[in-house]
Order: sequence, then structure tokens, then C-alpha cells
Amino acid sequence: MSAIIQACLGCETLLFPARLFCPRCGQEDFAPFSAEHGIVEQTTRLAGGTVLATLAIEGGPRVIARLTGGDAAPGQRLPLTNDPNAASGVHAYIPVHPNVNEDKP
Repeated sequence: MSAIIQACLGCETLLFPARLFCPRCGQEDFAPFSAEHGIVEQTTRLAGGTVLATLAIEGGPRVIARLTGGDAAPGQRLPLTNDPNAASGVHAYIPVHPNVNEDKP
């Protein structure tokens, strides 16, 4: 299981959400990067029961994800996914627009 985020081809900065240009080096060329896990920094339970978590991706950005399959504690390492109906167990779902980098070969 993994989640696809952007990697700048100019400076290798990992980005989420998708950008039109890299805020670090200004390049406009990106490649998909498969992020496998994130470390939970904090969680919030919404009124309807949905749990959101801020996760740090190793070498990359912090993301806000919806937890599915249960709860998580700060410091816990969770698998990331772009599929809201991913396999059983606790994981972090981060939505990605399906045509990120669509104009790139």
C-alpha cells in the first residue's frame, strides 16, 4: 500500500498537494513518488466520528489524512494510501487528483 505524491525533478523535494511549480527551486517538472508510510503527529476526531491525522512523511511534507480502520496514537507509523476503500487495518487515506502530472509523458 502506498500513496502517490509529487517529487520535483529539479531538487527532489517531495510535495503534497500537487503543485504547478516547485516552491523550493521553481522547476515545473515533477514525477510521481510512492510514499509508503507516515508518522502520526496528532489526531482530531470530528463530530461525525471521522478521524483526521497530521502525518510526517519521511523526507517529505506533512499531510492531513483521514484515518480508516481504527484509531492511531502520536508516534505511530501508518501505511499511506490514495484508496479510500483500502485493505483492512488502520491506514491513512490522502486524496490525490487522478490526473496529477497529466501533461507529462
